[in-house]
Amino acid sequence: MSYVGGDGELRGFDLEVILMAARKLDVKVEFTGMEFSAILTAVQSGKADMGVGSIIITDERAEAVDFLEYYPAAFVLIVRTVTTSQVETSTDDSILNGIRDSFDKTFIREDRWKLFLDGVLTTLLITLLAILFGTTLGFGVFMLCRNGNPVATTVTRFCLWLVQGMPMVVLLMILYYIIFGSVSISGTAVAVIGFTLTFGAAVFGLLKMGVGAIDIGQYEAAYALGYSNHRTFFTIILPQALPHVLPAYKGEIVGLIKATAIVGYIAVQDLTKMGDIVRSRTYEAFFPLIAVTIIYFILEGLIGFFVNKISINMDPKRRMPSDILKGVKIDD
Repeated sequence: MSYVGGDGELRGFDLEVILMAARKLDVKVEFTGMEFSAILTAVQSGKADMGVGSIIITDERAEAVDFLEYYPAAFVLIVRTVTTSQVETSTDDSILNGIRDSFDKTFIREDRWKLFLDGVLTTLLITLLAILFGTTLGFGVFMLCRNGNPVATTVTRFCLWLVQGMPMVVLLMILYYIIFGSVSISGTAVAVIGFTLTFGAAVFGLLKMGVGAIDIGQYEAAYALGYSNHRTFFTIILPQALPHVLPAYKGEIVGLIKATAIVGYIAVQDLTKMGDIVRSRTYEAFFPLIAVTIIYFILEGLIGFFVNKISINMDPKRRMPSDILKGVKIDD
């Protein structure tokens, strides 16, 4: 009835029926793949004008959306006749041949490796934008609350309680189907917004913990030398706080990468979703799942490597003496 073709495009009888009706009505149709459980929600919220997917009609569902049954439900089981010689040949096949065939179906046939590549790019886009915007958001909110602004502190506490107390998948679905339900916005943009909020909340907490670990005497010494509050924070306090924060910051990034695996609930075809598409096409679970797992490990390793490089450059204890004394005359 509906499936994903080798080129990544949606195909099937359901889509052909819709296109035939669209030609009669002279309207443009744009198909969006999503989790089956999200189809009715998308229609009910107005995010989609129509949903298809062999949905069973019930009286309770009919109270929420209008159904059109254009094809009678029928299940047909087709069994291929297997001869004795075929069974013997199949038994003689080696495990290595089976692995090679599975690999071919998962990656080579119909250029399915491109689906994994598209999924990686989507996952990277969501992750990197969420890190960038989330870090900026968390730092900005921390600066507003740093000196004890009562209004900013109260609003921030409420937002933190709301964002951190809500499961990520629920937050994404509320953003996609309710808050942005009547707005034409892509699922990728909604995912970036959702993960920016959660990552920003984590950055705010890390900064609060790191700055709080700095002794009050550092402030007093800076003020005694005539430093302003602003200059004291950026010149003395923040450089000492960042080494305390960076290890936990790296952990938050790793958690963010893994958390993006749920964006399929809002019609985003990320790495995990692409693995599910390939698995549904080939009925092979081993290579799609192993490939997705390995790619996630690689992404975590790459981003962790860059964070480690940053932490080395910012921590005097881990920097090379030549880098620390760069530009300083030591022979005078």
